[in-house]
Formats: sequence, structure tokens, C-alpha cells
Amino acid sequence: MAFHGINQGSWKSFSPQSNLSLFRSLAGLYKSLANTALLTVTRFRCGGFSIGIVTNHGVLDGRSAVEMLQNLASICRGEGLKPQFVCNDRRCMRARNPPQIKYPHQEYYIHKLFPFDQEMLATLKEKTMNKYSTFEAIVAHLWRARTRAVFENPDDFSTVLFAVDIRSKLSPPLPHGFSGNAVITAFATAQVSHLVQKPFSFCVEMVKEAVDRVTDDYVKSAIDWLEVSKGIPATCNGNFYISAWRKLPFGELDFGFGKPIHGGP
Repeated sequence: MAFHGINQGSWKSFSPQSNLSLFRSLAGLYKSLANTALLTVTRFRCGGFSIGIVTNHGVLDGRSAVEMLQNLASICRGEGLKPQFVCNDRRCMRARNPPQIKYPHQEYYIHKLFPFDQEMLATLKEKTMNKYSTFEAIVAHLWRARTRAVFENPDDFSTVLFAVDIRSKLSPPLPHGFSGNAVITAFATAQVSHLVQKPFSFCVEMVKEAVDRVTDDYVKSAIDWLEVSKGIPATCNGNFYISAWRKLPFGELDFGFGKPIHGGP
């Protein structure tokens, strides 16, 4: 949200009122604003300002988020909560006991984790004759498995997309300590019948070619294309995206209590 045309006098009066404590202490959804949302206010030289908000969709849907902001705005104006009562009773939305599932609900899917231990990774590497990286082997394995599960027509094309760190790809490379988003999307695509019927080495080679395609010239071309077209990764028609965090040292973080038992997304 952005606001403009605010003079300096008006800006000085834009501050949380003393009764903002009502918003924080009210029993219910807004009992702890810090646990519900994160809000930031950015002031501009012109006198205008913007308000940014981050919420968890599991806590607030769009309507509830708007109502929360309406209440916050009302409190800042000194007008109190609207309405005075905020209901946070979720019992009316509990699952029945026992559950009574009457429809197939194809709009949802079951989420599962598939861990890759060192033995499984070594097996994948052996299947590539150790000619490819672990990342390339994992991407190829997931691509092939998902293609078998999702595609029915052998003449269709299946595409896997994955993030590539471009820090060392650019010429000159990005400076050490660069802080920002320095990844672009690479892709490999092949006919379904080829992915399913040809040897695993075919899949891995396709992934490696996709990685090698990301050169300085390719990266700069992609940046220019994104500037002109404002596109997003093409995760549709069965395509999917892989982002590898395996080598990011989240598990090495020590805040004074030793290393975590788990670190990652």
C-alpha cells in the first residue's frame, strides 16, 4: 500500500495512538500482532509512505488480513476496533470425528518427503558412471520419475526447471559477499518416450547440457529478456521446478548453543 500527498505536518501526526495496546491485548485473533503479521512503514522524501505486510496464509486469509488492517487503521485514527469483537474460535471448522469423506477432492494432493541418504546418492552416481555431479544425477532421477507419474502421452514433452547460481557464471564474477538474488532458471526438455525408454545416462546428459548452457552470455540474455517480458518460470503443463539447498550451510549455523539438529527450508 502506498500513500502520497502527505505533508510534513500530517506525517508527524501519523503515529500509533496510545490505545494501540487494545489491539495487542485483545483476546482472540489479534492477541499478539507479532505472531500474526509483520508490518513495515517506509517513508519517502516526497512526504508519502508505503505500508508492507507479510502474513502466514495458514493464519489469515485475504478477507481476515484486510479486516486486520482495517482495525489497525481505525486504531491509528483513534476510533478503536471495528468491530469490537474479533472471533478466533476455530472449533466450527474442525474435522468431524470420525471423518466423513464423500468426494475425491482432486484439488488437493498428499505431501510426502523422500529423503536421499548417502547410500542412495552413491547408487545414483554409480548409475552415471561417476561422470556427472550429484546434483545432476538427482535432478535427472526426479525428472524421469515424475515424467512417468504425470505424463500419459509418450509424444508429449516433459520439462524440468532448476535454479542455477550465477555468481561464478558472470564475467567478471560477482564480488565476494554479494547479497541479493543471484540465481536464474535453467531447463532441460525431452520427449516423454525418450525419458522413459532410454538409459538413465540420457536424462543426466540432458541435465548437464542445461547446466552448461548457463554462460555469461546466456545469463545476460536472460536478464534482458526478463526486463522486457516480465516472465516467470514456466511451471505448467506438467513442468516442475527444483531448487537445491543441499550445499547451503544452514546446518552449520551456531547461535551459541551448538549446531542445529536440522537446518534448511
